[in-house]
Amino acid sequence: MDRTILLGIGALLTITLVTGLVALSKSGQARRLRERVVTAGTPDVRAVPTTGLPSIRLQTNESRPLLERILRFLRFNPDTPQEQLIPWWATLLIGAFAGLIVGYYLGFLVGRPLGAGAGVAIGIFVVRGLFSWQHNRYVMAIFQQIPDAIGLMVRAIRAGLPIGEAMRSVAAETSNPLRDEFARMLGDVAIGRPVDQALMRLYKRTELPEFSFLAVTLGLQTQTGGNLAETLENLADIVRKRVALAKRAKALAAEARMQAGILMVLPYIAALAMSQIQPFYIDNFFRNPTGQKLALIGLGFSVFGYLVIRWMIKRAGSD
Repeated sequence: MDRTILLGIGALLTITLVTGLVALSKSGQARRLRERVVTAGTPDVRAVPTTGLPSIRLQTNESRPLLERILRFLRFNPDTPQEQLIPWWATLLIGAFAGLIVGYYLGFLVGRPLGAGAGVAIGIFVVRGLFSWQHNRYVMAIFQQIPDAIGLMVRAIRAGLPIGEAMRSVAAETSNPLRDEFARMLGDVAIGRPVDQALMRLYKRTELPEFSFLAVTLGLQTQTGGNLAETLENLADIVRKRVALAKRAKALAAEARMQAGILMVLPYIAALAMSQIQPFYIDNFFRNPTGQKLALIGLGFSVFGYLVIRWMIKRAGSD
């Protein structure tokens, strides 16, 4: 009973902490919006490099506040609520429930402190996994729409429309989720932000380098001039090849992911078969405390190995 109360208090404190962080991020987002409206039309000196051109470097060494670092670790972006299929509070409840269940059962085998710590770690891992899955799904949908969007801009420019009208045609004629992101980017432009800076903000929200390429292209064209339609057409061709390459890498990695799943479930299939052939082996294994600890250790190593394989496959695909 005391163990259950302790784990419940730990889960409640975890939910309260993460909920407070999310609420604080929401209030910070509203405050930044008010400041942006107040300072609309004023030049942002810090955002413009010395040469007047956007920087092509995608990573900077600027320091981030602690709250932003925590939300970034959880893969939760309060600036893009439309990417969340599951509401953030439901995701926190799922993570807390998973951590409570794991911590409760581990408390009987490894003790209360280790059980509570493992439960909190599992809860955070589940929350981060759900947020990451939703973010990756949203970003991949946008990534596949970028070549068609740039192609639409090229056709609009060749028809004689300015770049602003070409972007409005993308926001009007494309489907979600790219339509919402372009509409939000055009909203930034409407309140006085330059187009290249608005695109860089779009890059920071989605973490897609294609938007930074587009921002640099438009920034350079504004400063130097040239045939914008031809430049965007070349960029669309490059992005289209990147999309095809990403799909090919995903298809080639499907076999490795399948092998990783088979390696993970194979021991448990063998244990299930053994329970049907010689039931007393498995019964003694699970009734014995030592056997229960060994089963948990084996399950933990299986999950850890599967995650390591998935991480290696993802890194190889990104390279």
